[in-house]
Amino acid sequence: MPQDNYWLRRARAGRVTRRRFVGGAAVAGVGVAGLGLVGCGDDDDNGPAEPSATQGGATPGATTAASPSAVSAVDGGVLVRTLGATQFDSVDLHRAQRDEVGWLTGYTLNKIVRFSNPDAGDIEADLAEKWETPDAQTYTFSLRKDVKWQTTPITNGRQLTSADIKWHIERQAAGLLLDGTAASFRFKSDWVGVKVETPDDYTVKLTLPKPNGAFMSRLAAFFAGVPNREATEKFEKSHNTLTPEAQPATSAFMIDQWTTGKDIVLKKNPEHFRKGEPHVDGIIYPWGLFQDPNAYRLAFEQKQVDSWASPDGSVTKSVIDANKDTMTESLSGVSNTVLLHLNMNKQFKDVRLVRAVNMAYDRRAQIEAIHQGLGQVSGPVTWLQEGWAIKPEDLIKHEGYRVDRALEMKEARALWEAGGGPALGDVDIKVEASFAALWPDMFAFVPKMLNDALGVSQFKSSRTTYNEEIIPNLLKGEYPNWVAWTNAVDNPDPRVDIFGKFNSAGTQNWSRVNNAELDKLLNDALLTADVAEAKAKMLQAQDILLKNGTFGACNLYNYISRGARWNYLHATTKDEVTGGKAKGGFWNTAAGNLEAKYTWINPNDPSYSDVVKNRKLP
Repeated sequence: MPQDNYWLRRARAGRVTRRRFVGGAAVAGVGVAGLGLVGCGDDDDNGPAEPSATQGGATPGATTAASPSAVSAVDGGVLVRTLGATQFDSVDLHRAQRDEVGWLTGYTLNKIVRFSNPDAGDIEADLAEKWETPDAQTYTFSLRKDVKWQTTPITNGRQLTSADIKWHIERQAAGLLLDGTAASFRFKSDWVGVKVETPDDYTVKLTLPKPNGAFMSRLAAFFAGVPNREATEKFEKSHNTLTPEAQPATSAFMIDQWTTGKDIVLKKNPEHFRKGEPHVDGIIYPWGLFQDPNAYRLAFEQKQVDSWASPDGSVTKSVIDANKDTMTESLSGVSNTVLLHLNMNKQFKDVRLVRAVNMAYDRRAQIEAIHQGLGQVSGPVTWLQEGWAIKPEDLIKHEGYRVDRALEMKEARALWEAGGGPALGDVDIKVEASFAALWPDMFAFVPKMLNDALGVSQFKSSRTTYNEEIIPNLLKGEYPNWVAWTNAVDNPDPRVDIFGKFNSAGTQNWSRVNNAELDKLLNDALLTADVAEAKAKMLQAQDILLKNGTFGACNLYNYISRGARWNYLHATTKDEVTGGKAKGGFWNTAAGNLEAKYTWINPNDPSYSDVVKNRKLP
């Protein structure tokens, strides 16, 4: 974190006290409420709802309720908010594994199509103004003719054409850099075998090697932005170094500052094709603020930040209750699933050991201990993806999810003994640094829980990091055992993500799963356009995963963030949370591309102040 950050200095001086959690919370049942790579938790920019535009395509999406917020929107002002963590691993969107990259480029880049309702999966036009799907393997997109790249010395403000889409797809499919070197392209499997034809500058015809019922949803996923070719290639060798020049914009915002240790600054893009968007002049993301709860709260209370969520939801509630006339509460399902990842390539080669730890890990106790019950356990498909997930009443019949802790511990101990667990010696379940920054008692909570459940004293917890230890070792199979967030749920349709993680041909199959029955189910689920059939096959696939401890990639839960925002920040929210399902607050999946239309600052609201009025972009 930068040393000259005023809010961090104030917090370190002790003006706000962090409430900490003890690790020995009692089991309390269910709360009130895709192993890609790693994620970073509470992104508070999940964007408000937007009504669907008329697609002009062959498969129009459903229309969401029109938002009243855009009717009287006032232009101007600067938003200040957190992006989530700020551990960017690449400026190359095709190779980036960190969710922060996807979140940031959601504001600056456009997709071929986008979600108008990310939770329901409704799709509308973006770079493509219309499309046709004459058969299950052919998609023809007609591109807009008014999309220009942000004017920079690299782009010269040229138009976006079908050649950009062709490069975007073929580069990922090949998985090669300019010099022919193979590299890790996160979504390579989406594009392998896809034939791209460009009859003219504004027409793209895609022919899939086989039917893919989830194809359109992949085009709209939050990491599906189309980056600029010239800039990507120029910074290909230095892709780990942050620089705004590497990401010229087409969308509502352009990156003005993107440098390690400094606040991220976005400014309104005057060349954006959606006229009248965005309503604000820019956005500032303070570097590192999200990971310091003390500084974050202090900045919010002083209106230096427009929205905020404490790691302790009860703290957020107390601040809202003390400011009922000037603040609004939002409850949002956090799309970054909390994951326990055991390395089956090394210490946990015997699946019985994985199953034992999966049962010994008390998901509900952790929800109670660090989220005050605001959350719900997640199977291989998270509860956020409700249409595809195992129903709660069925999930609790599976090992690792049963409410009878005595039975779970009894069977876990038997498996631990049978699999040779005592002979492993010390077992380090590492806690990722950004997760531990919010909940530092995880270092004590995790080993105590596992040692008590298994009747051993083998488990300990130390610190790890995504960028230094986890990500560099995934492909090699040498990553540590760790617990923290995994990648954000980017799609209401989980088929491609589950395929990538657990199919033997999946490009993110870090556990090197090779199960013929599972492969067939995942292949068949993708091939069919019959959603009911696909869901049935995905349920069968999840059954196999659960019987094998999800092969070490154990989803624990998705929690619900209680957030607060000053009333001058105008954003649309959904209904309140009921029955453990997140229907309140912002979208459960990233939707930064929708904020440009429905987010604005109201200078006439009583909560507005000179602090907000006097904000300036650097």
